[in-house]
Parts: sequence; C-alpha cells; structure tokens
Amino acid sequence: MSDINLTELFANLGSSITIPTSFHSQCSAVKKMLKSDSTGLINSLLQFQINAASVNFSIETDSPELSKILNKFLDDINLSFGGKIPSGINTIAKEYFTERWSASSLPVLKIAKWENIASLELPSKMFIVDGSSIYAKDKDKKSEKSLLQYDYFLGKKMEHKLDKNVIFNRPFSRLWEKYTNLYLIRTGIYHNFEILASLKNKQGKILNQVIDYLFLIKRGSEILNRENYVEKDEDYTKILNQYGEIMKKAKNNSGVPARVTSFDEKVEHLMPDLLKIMEPKLFTVGEKAILGGFGFLDIAESVSSSRKESVLNPKPFVEEIKAGVNGFKEILRGVLNLIKQKNEKNTKYMNSTFRIVSSPITAFINSEFKNHMRLTWERGQLSNQTYCELVGEVEFATEVARREKEAKDGIEFTMYPHLTQNMEQYETYEEVEHRENFPEKKNKKIEDKNGKPIPPDKLDDPEKYKNAKKEEDLIGSPYRTIKSLPDNVKKKLSPAKQRIWMEIFNKAYNFMFKKTRNKKRADTYAFSTAWSQIKQVKSKKKGE
Repeated sequence: MSDINLTELFANLGSSITIPTSFHSQCSAVKKMLKSDSTGLINSLLQFQINAASVNFSIETDSPELSKILNKFLDDINLSFGGKIPSGINTIAKEYFTERWSASSLPVLKIAKWENIASLELPSKMFIVDGSSIYAKDKDKKSEKSLLQYDYFLGKKMEHKLDKNVIFNRPFSRLWEKYTNLYLIRTGIYHNFEILASLKNKQGKILNQVIDYLFLIKRGSEILNRENYVEKDEDYTKILNQYGEIMKKAKNNSGVPARVTSFDEKVEHLMPDLLKIMEPKLFTVGEKAILGGFGFLDIAESVSSSRKESVLNPKPFVEEIKAGVNGFKEILRGVLNLIKQKNEKNTKYMNSTFRIVSSPITAFINSEFKNHMRLTWERGQLSNQTYCELVGEVEFATEVARREKEAKDGIEFTMYPHLTQNMEQYETYEEVEHRENFPEKKNKKIEDKNGKPIPPDKLDDPEKYKNAKKEEDLIGSPYRTIKSLPDNVKKKLSPAKQRIWMEIFNKAYNFMFKKTRNKKRADTYAFSTAWSQIKQVKSKKKGE
C-alpha cells in the first residue's frame, strides 16, 4: 500500500468523523479521549509537557524581609486544608498546566480566602477552576459596551458569578471570544486520534471475525491416487464428525485426542494472513499528524544527493512549554496586583518592586549546553543560583544551606583532595597573610608586646615565646581566644594551627563584613577560607 493510498485512506476516514462544535461538548470529548488513549502518544506527551513546565516559582522584591514573607506565603498556600489537598504554589501551577493543555484550555484561578499573615493581607486558599464547569452569558445590554462582553459563572445554573478574586487566562483565544479554543482540538490532535481509533476498531472487528483458524484434514496418498481409489462424500462427512467428537471429548476430559486410521492422513492448522490489516504504515500518517499537533515538525533533510531522511524539529513544542510557564507567571502577576490593592496602605512594602521568577526548564538541556553554562559561570556572567539550577539541576536554597554547614563543620578541610604534586608554598602564617584575600593586611607582621616581630618558628608553638602579646590583643572579633573556637576546630587541629586558623578566620570575617555588611555571609566566607587555607600551612613540628 503506497503512501498516496494511505493519504487517501485518511482523507476518507477523516471526512466521516465529526468534531464537536460547542465548548462544553468539546471538553467532554477530550475528557473521554484521554481516559482511553488508544494511540499511546497523546497522554504520554501531555504528561511530559506538564512535568517539564512544572518548575519552581518565587517572588523577588527590593526588600529581603518582604521577599521572605511572600515566598513563605507561596509555600503555605492551601496548608490550612490539613493535607486533604496538596499545598504550595507548585501544585497550583501543575493544575494550571493540566487545565491549559489536557482539559478546557480556560484556566481560571479562584482565591477562596484571605488571611492576615505577617501584617499583610494574603491569599491562604486558592485553586484552579474546572474550565468545563464555566458558563458565559451576554452582559446586560443597558451596561456600557466593553471589550469583555460576557459574564462568567460556575455551573450550568449560573448561580455563582466569577467576578471577584478571580484571574482568567486565555492562552488560545482572543480576548473578546466567549470561550477559548481547546488545545487538543485546535491543533488537530483530537481529529487524528479519532481517525486512528477508527482504524483500530476496524482491526478489532476483522480479528474477531477471522480469529478462529481453519482445520484442514488430508486423506490418501500418491499410491491410492494412481489406483483411482476415491472415497465417497459421506465418508469424509463421517471423518469430520469423528474429529469433532474427538476434540469435544478432549476439551471436556482434558485428555489427549487420538484417532486410528488405515490410510495416510494429514492434519493442518491454517491461520489467515493478517499482515495487511496490521501494516504499520496504516498508522504512520496519523501518528505523525499527532506529533505535528504537539509541535514536532516533520522536516525532510537532504543527507546525500540521492537520499533524504525525515527529522522531527521539537522547537515549537519547546516554545509552547515556555509559553505555558509565562502564562502561569501572568496568573501570579494578577495575584500580586490583588495583594497590592488589599495592602495599598502598607507603604513600607507596597512601594517595592516585585519580580516573579521561575527556575529554568531543564527537560531539554543537554551536556553540551551545560558545559557552555559552566564556562559562562566561570567568567562571572552567570549567578550561582542559575548555575545550580541549570547545570546541577538542584535546588539552590538547599545547596546554600549545605555549603554553610560544610564550612562550619570543616568538611572542606576533611575532604581536601589528595596531593599528587607538592605544590604547597605557604610555610608560615606570615606568608599566608600575603594572599590576595587580605590585601589590606599584606605587609602586616605579628609583633610581641614590645613591638618586635615574632620569628616564624616561634609562631608554630606559642608556648615557646612567652613574651608574645596576649591572645586578646592579637585577635579581633568574633573569636578572641583559642578557647572560644568551635569544638571541631579544636579536635582537628593542633594548638599551633588553632591560632593560625583563628587569625585567618577573623581576618576573612572582617574583610567580607566590611564588603557586604552581612554577618551571615561573612561568617560562611570566613569558615570556608579558614579551612581551605589552613591546609596550605605547613607546621615545623614533625607529625603535623
């Protein structure tokens, strides 16, 4: 069967398929289709589309305090339901994508409850409405004409009006249209599903009709034929009846069928040729059309002068997923506008700039792309957060917390790479001070109480040099004495190295605090610097 004939076959089948015309009948048809996807393609691609778009969403503002409040609000949405429904903005986002692509394509966010949280009026309960339950009617003719000509209600009885605390999103229709166009209808996916389903139904009917195989009995031999021996018709009827009785007894008694004959006899089981009705080409055209509806464009590329191959270009599919993420950002932007209206008197926070941020879509990122991102990050053109999310595909906040813990616990010191070459060049703390981390301390030398420099070999063991200044005089905040160091520092380092660790820490802390005025960041930086540099300090004492 040629491709031309296949195209004609699909055209004939398509002309006999009726697509529902009304919005609600289309919703019902799509719901029925997805309950039993005989193609094996549609549900799989929809699920991938929804999962790929389900990234993390957050809100950034000029105020760190406000950002913390708003992001906690996003995490705690619907928490008051007590686990009856999943909480958090990511759950609502997934419902939005499901409604956008798998259902009515009319996602509407309904805010069910507001609460006072951290001195702000914020939504505590909200959900995506089932688009197939939304009904519209013309606005009162007496009212002023506007772009939105319809009122929308929940339920066919139109008793609950959707006019307050709701945010509409129309991804596949114009603003003035009464209802939206369903994604699976407008892309032809439903149409081609019906064609393939019709083919499969015909296959099933044919199989049901021919599934009982033929039972052929041959009697006689060449010798008998030469002697012109011919059995009568009633003899064959008698043999057929005998075989029927044999098979019946075998089925009822689970015995082994047996027959005794005086002539050559041959029994064959004949199966009809079903290859024609199972021909894969029958479904190729429809399956390609479904892939095209999702955005996988079929493009013929010339491989040689005499051969062409077909490749699928997924760019439209990827762009639709990106559009879905941006669509949910529009929903969140609408929520922020309502929050601003509710809290307009709170000038402390409402004058801030709000930004809705989503983590990158990682489903289409390959190793080559990640390598380019790594090079971009090394050149300082990419933030640590984006690097974590794109290349590592991990949650940035989790990694920050782990890095802080590692710095304080000295994990970097413990997991220092094994040396393959003796590249360590810093032998005393006086030389360590010349590192670029502390340019303002570059030429400073440690002195005793009389102002004389302390020899490097005396620094390794403070007890050898009794005239050194007291530790309180040598050391600044936050650790003023060796006794105040963390327990893990005392446990892992000798007394001589504890003093060096403390001085590195304090200098690193002061350096970063002056630069950022952020105590937490300075603390993390100081721990990391102290543990990494103490490894490079050689002790004069044996065994250290």
